[in-house]
Amino acid sequence: MVLHMKSTQVQQEFGEVMDQALSGSDVIVERYGSPRVAILNYRRYEQLLESERQLLRERLQVAAASVSRRAAQLSEQEIDEMIERARQEVHQGSPEK
Repeated sequence: MVLHMKSTQVQQEFGEVMDQALSGSDVIVERYGSPRVAILNYRRYEQLLESERQLLRERLQVAAASVSRRAAQLSEQEIDEMIERARQEVHQGSPEK
């Protein structure tokens, strides 16, 4: 269950709001009619973070596989040219000695 509450009400009834969150309800705190923050059970918060981490891991794995496939198709000369361009970019960005 999701509860929508005004920020002033949350301030006045914070203990009750925490009890609602602990019982499994998400509390959306609104200010001037717009949602600003959510108060939720810590276990649910951890689950959301883990889901986000897993999604990022999966996206990184897909990106890494794509880069590996592309790199496998490059010739030695193309790789050497890319390395040289990267080296030049690094040296251009470094301070003069």
